[in-house]
Amino acid sequence: MNNVKIREDGTIVVMNAILSYPHLFKAWARNPNEKAKFSARFLLPKDTHAECINVIKQQCIKILKENNKGEKIPADKYFLRDGDLTGKPEDEGRYYIAASEDTRPNVIDRDKSPLTEEDDKMYPGAIVNVLIRPWWQNNNYGKRINANLLMVQFVAKGERIAGAARPDVDDVFDEISDEFGGDDDIGF
Repeated sequence: MNNVKIREDGTIVVMNAILSYPHLFKAWARNPNEKAKFSARFLLPKDTHAECINVIKQQCIKILKENNKGEKIPADKYFLRDGDLTGKPEDEGRYYIAASEDTRPNVIDRDKSPLTEEDDKMYPGAIVNVLIRPWWQNNNYGKRINANLLMVQFVAKGERIAGAARPDVDDVFDEISDEFGGDDDIGF
C-alpha cells in the first residue's frame, strides 16, 4: 500500500499518518527563547508505511546530493526519524515526521471544510493526511533537512495517544443539587 505521493513542486503528501504533538491552531515554542511555530509530528508505522518511509528517505538523499554533495548528516538532523530511538512508547515500531511552519497550516476535514480547535478532531492519535515541503538548511544553526507543515486533513478517529485522553464527565463528577441554597451560594 503506497501512503505517499511526491508532487511536481517537491512537496510530499503522506496519507494515513498518526498525529502526535499537534500544535496546529496556536503557535507553540518548547522554550521561551524560541520562536513560536505551528507544528506536529506524524507517526508512520513501519509495517504499513514501509514504502512511504523509503520514498521519503530517497527524497532526503536527493536533497543531500543537490545541496551537500551527497555527504551524510547526523540522523537527528532529518525531519524523518526512527521512533525506536526516542524511548517513547508511542514511537516504538514507527518512524516519525517532525514538521513546523511560521504560518498556520490549512487544517481541513474529510470533505475539505476548515476545522477549528473546538472540533476536537486533531488530537494525538487521530489519523490524518499531511502535506509537507522538505528543505535544506545550511546556516549558523548547522546543516539539516527540515520540513514545512503546509496542510493537515482529518481522515479518521484513532486511539488517543497516552496522556491525551480526557476522562468521561460522569466518571469524575456528580450532579450538584441545590442543597447549598442556590446556583452560586455555597455558604461561605
